[in-house]
Amino acid sequence: MPHQAPSDISCRAVRLPNGVRVATEIMPQVKTASLGIWIEAGSRHEAPGQEGMAHLWEHMAFKGTASRDALAIAKELDILGGLANAFTSREATCFHIRVMDAHMERAFAVLSDIVLNPALDPEELAREKGVIVQEISMVEETPEDKVHEDFWAAAWANPAIAHPITGTPASVMAATPKALNAWRKTRYRPDAIAIVAAGSVDHDAQVAMVEKTFGRLPAVSAPTPSGVGTYTPPRLAVRRESEQNHVILSYPSVGNKSPERFGHTILATLLGGNMSSRLFQEVRERRGLAYSIYAGVNALAETGIFEIQAAVEPERTRELIDVVRAELAAVADGAVTKEELEHTREHLKGLLYLGAESTENRMMRLARNTLLFDRHIPLTETAAALDTVTPADLAGIARAAFTEENAGICILGPAAALP
Repeated sequence: MPHQAPSDISCRAVRLPNGVRVATEIMPQVKTASLGIWIEAGSRHEAPGQEGMAHLWEHMAFKGTASRDALAIAKELDILGGLANAFTSREATCFHIRVMDAHMERAFAVLSDIVLNPALDPEELAREKGVIVQEISMVEETPEDKVHEDFWAAAWANPAIAHPITGTPASVMAATPKALNAWRKTRYRPDAIAIVAAGSVDHDAQVAMVEKTFGRLPAVSAPTPSGVGTYTPPRLAVRRESEQNHVILSYPSVGNKSPERFGHTILATLLGGNMSSRLFQEVRERRGLAYSIYAGVNALAETGIFEIQAAVEPERTRELIDVVRAELAAVADGAVTKEELEHTREHLKGLLYLGAESTENRMMRLARNTLLFDRHIPLTETAAALDTVTPADLAGIARAAFTEENAGICILGPAAALP
């Protein structure tokens, strides 16, 4: 039976005169709603000396506004019974909340206040800097996170792409209120903001709320976008006390805007995206080389990296690398069958449609498509794109990507050494 998608005609979008976008998706079967305030202001928008400012602003938003202190914000969110949070990526910052539909207006009032009117209290700023430095230390002390930070930094020539989202302890501690406000003024522009809601929502009411708040922001000219720069296959070995060697193998992939992204997603999933994947079966189940192994595409809008990550006993590191490369070579030689492709395709469709039952997932998906493509992309369109991928397509992607000159490697552990 074909998949039955929730109705896609319930999506509406508008761009206000100053450039702020509002997009909604009605899910009539639910009584809750998810709201997100998205700003195209991430770590890639930070110049040297500004590292970590997007993430620091995400933290400071909850520390008080002109009319609410930090405790008042926490109490108001708690009384709504809502689940509020925020995150910073390389390309955006998002403040989001899920509440009962009856509390949607009040939830928007709180979120819009913390985004538009942050107080930036010096004492709160000093405390939050310490919290973020501890967050950075946690990454440094977690081998599987640390190896990825080192790998990513070595893979990009552009410092804005290479540096950690959190910044460094030095850059965080050096951030001043004046510098933070100057960065925010440049990045939190109307044309970089999207207000997105999904669930039991009223589109016209949502637009009216946005017009009274974000709609009053003056339109400003956008700065010239910075390019990603060049991905260089890294070759890095970091010696560190650990029970295992943590290994990342990498190859070039495509960005989130590329029409070829569906083939790359299927290939990554087929190789290491679930328990029946080729690498999990060969590395974990047949050889017992690693407890887990993962393959995925880490993508920006314009480009991406195909990553394979595992932890292995130091003396078996070479064996792990050889096994992975053999699987990649087999796929490039056309080893993927129609049945294997169909199995992976159905897995991805299942994730797509199961996720569509969550208001938060629908909001996140609508927001990302709004930011990337300035439109709603129906579930059926995504499923149809997955259907177009053939075994020959996967072999072609593998042959182009999985070459010796494209191969990157990063090893962190007690016996880290490049093969």
